[in-house]
Amino acid sequence: MSYLARPLSVRWGLILATICALGLIVFLRRHQPSYEEKVAPLRVTGTINAPAKARNFEVKVKRLKLARAYRIDGRYDGDPSRVVRADGIWLSALLEVTATGEPGFVSAQLRTRDGRLYAASGPDRPKLDGVNLAGTSLATGITASGAYFFDVPEDRLEDATLQFYWGLGAPGSMDHLLDIDLGLEVKALAELRDEAVPELDMRTRMDR
Repeated sequence: MSYLARPLSVRWGLILATICALGLIVFLRRHQPSYEEKVAPLRVTGTINAPAKARNFEVKVKRLKLARAYRIDGRYDGDPSRVVRADGIWLSALLEVTATGEPGFVSAQLRTRDGRLYAASGPDRPKLDGVNLAGTSLATGITASGAYFFDVPEDRLEDATLQFYWGLGAPGSMDHLLDIDLGLEVKALAELRDEAVPELDMRTRMDR
């Protein structure tokens, strides 16, 4: 009896080993990262009021400000001033940014708690030469001081983070994506709202 049972036990052992191997393969395939995850930007975290370094640039977010609208200069000398209103509320992030490896551009986007992204407003909204850093070409090693501006629904601000990446357009695959914690908790956000003004005067020509 024992002689006949031995081949049968060996056969069952092979079957069980094969089943386990197949189960392991299925498990690994289900849990391996997708192609999108493999080539996604590499998130690097930072905090407000502290330098944050990426592959090719460095950013220090110094202050946040809310406003309902901006009053800016007219398009040409002698033109009356203009008011640029937000669809939601204007959030400006005052900061310093430096290209550390080569000349180029640094883009910014606001990421809300639910994962929605709001790209920084373009260089013409508001048009503030030397202040609005959107689309600004950065020279290597020379720090630019200014702000990025975001037109955001007011109810999306809580716990939002500010993200920066190299270049224009979308963040590059497998490149650094700085993700700055702005500290927009309930209390801090309430203080920012209390300081917000209906119309922030950003004019450089005060005669109009």
